Amino acid sequence: RRFPPAQLIAAVGGLELNFEEYPFVANGASAADKEKAGVIETAHTLAATAMGMEGCGLPIMTHGDLKFHQSFACQNYIASIGPKFPNLNPQQQAIDDMFMGNLEDIMGLAAGVILSSYDGTLVPKYMTKILTHLTKWIPESGFVHGKSAPSAADCVVLVLTQALIPFGATLGEGAGEVYGKFPAAVALGQRVAEYPAVAAWLEHEHCNLKKPPVAARS
Repeated sequence: RRFPPAQLIAAVGGLELNFEEYPFVANGASAADKEKAGVIETAHTLAATAMGMEGCGLPIMTHGDLKFHQSFACQNYIASIGPKFPNLNPQQQAIDDMFMGNLEDIMGLAAGVILSSYDGTLVPKYMTKILTHLTKWIPESGFVHGKSAPSAADCVVLVLTQALIPFGATLGEGAGEVYGKFPAAVALGQRVAEYPAVAAWLEHEHCNLKKPPVAARS
């Protein structure tokens, strides 16, 4: 559900990931929603328990004996071990983390519209707020940190401007109006999409950025 940024980071960094996907089943978007709905048993909860990660949500990442979850942790770990991923100083890393945090915020809202009937009119409002803020760091050309390859901040902008789920699905016909206010963000997202390693990943069968999950495709 929230793994596309990590997959993009892996592509930029020259890492090949192995994937195990599960049919999407959820009992809500927030902890309160899930508590109200009660515990459900799904293929992924059973797999998590078998891995010794009972109660952990997706994504779950393993690397040798290391096992952990949470999107932020996966993204930063993959960036840190990717041999081709741009080297960032602490200030640049802070900016990347800021972009990723903003993505997590609006991911939770948009997921709530889909899973828990949150007010859908909040998505364009919050997307506008986030892109207004992040545009301050978006250059007219190149990538956020001026590197030859995109970093996590750039990958986040690609997700914000081109992801089908949850943003395309929740913005719907209003997407053009929202994104039309932020040509710099849209242009950066497209530059990231055209970066060779990312362009190759976008054609991969496990890439869900612009397509439904594999199990949901006809």
